[in-house]
Order: sequence, then C-alpha cells, then structure tokens
Amino acid sequence: MKVDALSKAELQVMAALWRLGAGSVADIQRELGKERKLAYTTVATYLTRMAEKGAVTARKVGRAYVFEPSESLSDYRKATFRDLVARFFDGRPTALVSHFIETTSFTDDELATLRALLDDKAKK
Repeated sequence: MKVDALSKAELQVMAALWRLGAGSVADIQRELGKERKLAYTTVATYLTRMAEKGAVTARKVGRAYVFEPSESLSDYRKATFRDLVARFFDGRPTALVSHFIETTSFTDDELATLRALLDDKAKK
C-alpha cells in the first residue's frame, strides 16, 4: 500500500482495525466509537475505499463482510518512516533524528531512555 494513500479519517478506521485484527463494519464502528462516532454507512464507505486502495481485504462470512488489514501496523510504520525520511530529510535518518532532538523538549528520563537506545544500537 502506498504510504500516503490513506486519508486522515481512513487512517483512524485503519487504527481501529489494527487494534481488532479483523472485524465487520459493526465491529469497527464500535471500536471507533471509543474515540469518534461515525455512522455505519460512513465506516462501510471508508472500508470500501480502503479495499480499493489495497489497504484492507474483505471476505464474506455469512451475511457480513469481515475486513482485515493488508499489512501490519509495524510494516506501515516502517514504510511511513522511510517515506518521511525520503521526502523531508533527503533520505538521511540522521537528519530526521537531529531535527527531532532540536525541536522537542525531553524530560531527564526520556533523555536517559534515548541514550540507552543509542548505546544498545551501537553494541549491535
């Protein structure tokens, strides 16, 4: 799936589907209801569009369709990250990290965690 293929609203539907793993329109609508109320028909429309984009697959179970993500959240995050680095940071992850560090406030605990992550990565 193309990283920028999903709209903000579709991405919210996708997030609910990732949490569920699989579900009918009603299941997904119920899961979304915890954050945002959407009509059944709206959720169904988003899922149809997402299926056309290849983001979800659908299979008929009884009278309903069950939708599943075409890729995992982890894979989507990786692709999104690669796209972000390519588009805004000339393909250099260090440029993104530098920008992130310069523009973000961190607590001492968060800085310690970041240092530990870098130290761990250096050992590998």
